[in-house]
Amino acid sequence: MNINVDRSSVATGDDAYPHAKTVDLPESSTIAEAVAYLRGRKYLAQIAGGKATWVLEVNGSPAAVIAQQRAEPKFITDPTDRLGSFGTDVSLVFKYRAQIDPDDLYDTLSQ
Repeated sequence: MNINVDRSSVATGDDAYPHAKTVDLPESSTIAEAVAYLRGRKYLAQIAGGKATWVLEVNGSPAAVIAQQRAEPKFITDPTDRLGSFGTDVSLVFKYRAQIDPDDLYDTLSQ
């Protein structure tokens, strides 16, 4: 299954190359597995100071808060949801939220 992936830039120099890409993952992959796959391939930019915060949106809806300083994301939706359950056109967009507190962001989004 082709998944459209994109992310915000973290700085002007980060715009040198486009971030949008398509990755092929099994339809049975979970959101958690997709995030782990992309993080393992260093898709999200690392920033000096080590405290970047990202919101993952799946088809436009917040699904997780990812913090550079944390080993695991905090999921707003069920992390075991299968990518195929979101339809045939799945989009994962990681929105950079600077160095804001990931717990505060999670609390706000999960309400």
